[in-house]
Amino acid sequence: MLVQLLNLKNTNIMNKLILRSFTISAIFLMFFVAYTGFAQDDPKVKKLQDKVDAARIKVDKADQKVTSADSLIQAGQEMVKEAENELKGLESEQKSLDKEYFSATKPYEKQLRSKDKDEVNEAKAELKKLDTQYKNDNKELGIKIKSSTKKYENGNKMIIKGKENLKKAKDVKKEADNALKDAEKLLVKS
Repeated sequence: MLVQLLNLKNTNIMNKLILRSFTISAIFLMFFVAYTGFAQDDPKVKKLQDKVDAARIKVDKADQKVTSADSLIQAGQEMVKEAENELKGLESEQKSLDKEYFSATKPYEKQLRSKDKDEVNEAKAELKKLDTQYKNDNKELGIKIKSSTKKYENGNKMIIKGKENLKKAKDVKKEADNALKDAEKLLVKS
């Protein structure tokens, strides 16, 4: 190619060739300068982008904690409602048990006042059976009541714990949101 250039007699063609070479060199130089300029900014921008990503992760974790606390409160409220319904049912069951016992013992109580000893002994034996049955039924009912009361108390504990966790989670979420906003502002400024 050098030989061809030397052989060219037309200076006009030579000037065009030099101008093209100069233009291409200038374009490559501009790309190189632009690339090195972005390369120097790139670590700063990457660092800021990493801060934004970390802040988003913290916000997501805080959202999960808020959701967890809300679900804990909701589960506690459901347990309390369920226990309240069970306790109402057990209360009516207790009343019916008492009524049945009173109704069943009434005739035998009358027999106790009888003058016939056989009748009195028979009434005592029947009353003893009824008392035993009533105590057993009452004991079973007491176990159910205790279980429902425990469920009610656990539901209330869950609600209290959920509210405490919700308060903490909302504070953490607020801080994480503010950190994310600050990091995004810095990224936009750069």
